[in-house]
Amino acid sequence: MTTIEYLDAVKAAKGLTSDYQLAKLLGFPLSSVSSYRTGRRFFDDEAALTVALALGVNPLVVIAAANAERAKTDEQKARWTGLMEKFSASFNTLLSQWDGRERRAFARG
Repeated sequence: MTTIEYLDAVKAAKGLTSDYQLAKLLGFPLSSVSSYRTGRRFFDDEAALTVALALGVNPLVVIAAANAERAKTDEQKARWTGLMEKFSASFNTLLSQWDGRERRAFARG
C-alpha cells in the first residue's frame, strides 16, 4: 500500500470524513496530511508506526512500505518491498496461530 492508501484506510476504518479529522486522530499537523496526499512527503518511520497502530496492523509492514516509497533507486525499492512481504507473511502466520485467548502469539509444540 502507498501513503495515500494507508491514510484512506485509516479514514475508512475510523469512519472519518475529512483529512482534518484524520490529522487530529493521528496527531499530525494538517499540513503534513496535505503533503502526504500531494506526494511532497512520505511517512517517516514514526508516522508509519502511528498509522499502523491506528489500523491495528504490523508496524513493520507499514514502515517497510514507507521506506519502499521513499527509495531513491529501483534496487532499494525492491529490497524494502521484499522485506515488507516477509513481514506481512510472518505476521499473518502468527495471527492464524493465535486463538484469541492466549497472551502468546504462537502455540508451543
